[in-house]
Amino acid sequence: MDHDNSGFSESPVPSDTSTLTKLSAASGVLWIVIGFSFIHFFHDRSILEILSDGTSIWTQILIGIIAGWIFGMIGRWMFRNPKLKKTLDDYLIIKELKKFSLTNPQILQISIVAGISEEILFRAALQPIIGIWLTSLIFIGVHGYIRFKTWGHLLFTIFTFLLSVLLGLLFIYFGIISAILAHAIYDILLLRELKNVV
Repeated sequence: MDHDNSGFSESPVPSDTSTLTKLSAASGVLWIVIGFSFIHFFHDRSILEILSDGTSIWTQILIGIIAGWIFGMIGRWMFRNPKLKKTLDDYLIIKELKKFSLTNPQILQISIVAGISEEILFRAALQPIIGIWLTSLIFIGVHGYIRFKTWGHLLFTIFTFLLSVLLGLLFIYFGIISAILAHAIYDILLLRELKNVV
């Protein structure tokens, strides 16, 4: 039940997909502003230098697509595994997203915003200051993915931590574009999977 008689929602997530996509865009802008601020005050390079670093754009695109697809397919397998399905429903972000009937354009928008904004904040801004391991721990903590209740929770915690480490390695060895693309593609595949299991 989403609403009680007083009209208040039990869920902290907005009740319609339009509000959800607006919230996604607003939080994306906030992450980018925070990321740019960290870069401005704590880095000796500009955001433009960070964005232009790395291998060629085509290499970054190719590597980002491949990495995002591989981790997205592993994530989809986890969502389809009957033993893990109940465990994954225990995570607030997954449980709440399953309540929505997102259209493909909304999935694309949410995924692209998350890919750009979170990679700018976590990989481009924080990782050079605090390192890949602590950044990855903060990344999965912010998403609420750190749980040790069962072996399934532990597996998902390790998986998301490794995904974050992979994004950090993509940033180091290829460039921020590859990390952004891998993140966005992973999110697209997982959001489409959530849409199919609703």
